[in-house]
Amino acid sequence: MDKKNHEKSIHPVAIANPTLNTLIAELGVECQRVIMLVHQLQLPNISDRQKVDVLAELNASIIHLQSHCDDDLQELIADELENITD
Repeated sequence: MDKKNHEKSIHPVAIANPTLNTLIAELGVECQRVIMLVHQLQLPNISDRQKVDVLAELNASIIHLQSHCDDDLQELIADELENITD
């Protein structure tokens, strides 16, 4: 899959706001990364060196998620919710 098609495939189709669309896609990618790192920590034969590397990457991902999930993102989601008609 080329980069253009890959980028299209990670964007939520149901979100019209392009900024929110991009932020949600990035959030999904980072969450998948966290899940992958958690799975690595669950491996029975993980070495101490591997554990250090995984924990460092996990820490970076957690910091990224904390900065990503700020008031601006929450406001964009609230706006999207207000624009949904039943």
